[in-house]
Amino acid sequence: MDATDALDRLLRVSEDIRAAVVFERGGDTPGVLGSSVPDEDARELADLGDALLRHAGRLRDSAEVRRLEAVTPDGAVYLVRDGERAVIATAAPGALVGLVQHDLQSLLAELSKPRRKAKAHAT
Repeated sequence: MDATDALDRLLRVSEDIRAAVVFERGGDTPGVLGSSVPDEDARELADLGDALLRHAGRLRDSAEVRRLEAVTPDGAVYLVRDGERAVIATAAPGALVGLVQHDLQSLLAELSKPRRKAKAHAT
């Protein structure tokens, strides 16, 4: 399953997540792997996610930052990281934090699974 397919599935099952972008960190700019928003917005969200992770990392002396949450009266932004891959999502006001974070972690775990090769069937 690629990132775009995983995001499509996530948005179908989640009542709270409005938009999401999966990106790869590293290099000068993060690389967008999949998105539920137009390309320009996806790049902007990936840049924001990368900047948030870098800044939060500078505030900590120990373990790397793996999750972030920013809440406003109009909704929330969630960011979950697994290694150099991350997903940033916007959610409706009142979203269940644990459920959104679980859904985002599950998405990254699904993307980390090795792809199975299709078996050819001889007839």
